Amino acid sequence: MSLFPVGHASHGDWRTAADAVLQQLRGQMAAPGHASRPRLGLVYFSQVHARHAAPLLRHLARALPQVADWAGCSASGVLAMGHEYLSEPALAVMLLDIPAAHYRLYSGLAPLPAPGGEAGFAARSALVHAQGGQPELAELLFELSDRTDSGLLFGGLGSAGDEGVEGVQIACRAEDLAALHAGSSAGIFRGGFSGVAWGDGVACATGMAQGCVPLGEGLEITEARGALVTGLDGDPALQRLLQLLGVELEGGDWQPALTTVRSTLAAIAPPGRGVAHGVLTEEAQVLTLVGLDPLRQGVALSSAVEAGHSVIFCRRQAQTARQELMQLGAALREAAESDEAQAGPRIRGALYISCRGRGSALFGAPDAELRTLRHALGDVPLIGFIAEAEIMDARLHRFAGVLTVFMA
Repeated sequence: MSLFPVGHASHGDWRTAADAVLQQLRGQMAAPGHASRPRLGLVYFSQVHARHAAPLLRHLARALPQVADWAGCSASGVLAMGHEYLSEPALAVMLLDIPAAHYRLYSGLAPLPAPGGEAGFAARSALVHAQGGQPELAELLFELSDRTDSGLLFGGLGSAGDEGVEGVQIACRAEDLAALHAGSSAGIFRGGFSGVAWGDGVACATGMAQGCVPLGEGLEITEARGALVTGLDGDPALQRLLQLLGVELEGGDWQPALTTVRSTLAAIAPPGRGVAHGVLTEEAQVLTLVGLDPLRQGVALSSAVEAGHSVIFCRRQAQTARQELMQLGAALREAAESDEAQAGPRIRGALYISCRGRGSALFGAPDAELRTLRHALGDVPLIGFIAEAEIMDARLHRFAGVLTVFMA
């Protein structure tokens, strides 16, 4: 088994960062135990480098001619090995040694075929890079999930345009390289979504950690108007929420309620589901509470919901987040090591997509989130990015960490 080479660097000049990354990649490709002729490149870079996406990709592709396909995006933060590049510009690249027959790049110009639409390839799951603010994004993700056998999508929304620069995605196929080298922006996209679909020949496993503690069992949404929930279990929604939080209004003063609500989240799940053994499951979609409506006794959420679903009010907690991330890393490591016939390390590389609301704000110190993960997962090649929202099972999540490991 060969490990996937990883390179990462922090520098305000994209070429300097790219050259440092290339030096690391070449050194690993020449070292025993690493893939020497990888075919697929995953690349993530800070938003400040988005305006230079085409020359950056061209530079990488020319230096690594054996890499035929490239995918990735710009983001507000870049993750690599044990480093969280949040306040400084950075670039991270992982080179995957996966045969061409086992994956497909897709984009708006090259959509993923429907099941049975391409002879010899069936998508089992897909990595998704998308931009926020798109109309009907949730519906488009469900449509994309229908084009995979398992329905599993994982990924995140890259930067929408910080620092006055529009966010970009990369989905550059082998057939796009000639145009890219000729000076075009082939393979660079703005808006929409793109990524990599994985076939059955790619052994990978994905899981999610949310780090939230439920404040009780789920309540049935009995009345809702878009993002405003007005009824829970047949009672006024605001009344039930304040009871759950133990908030009493004194003299009509709403300030204590607003202070408590700001630290409260709402997880939406199918009826009667979303919580198991006192923690949220992957079926739960965490939303923020954005306001209270005393007139209609409603609770406003960050996204529209439907009556009949359950809402589980919860709070983020550092100890729970650390424990859940450790359990996720350990579970995927155990899954990779379950094949006793495979000797030596069994994880070839890992992809981790986290959220702005996690990191040091939740884990207590810079790099603490990745240190926690790598303590459980082991010293394996890892890259990723900080997303505006995370994608798991074709749903958008907030405050989540989505981990995928590629196995022997």
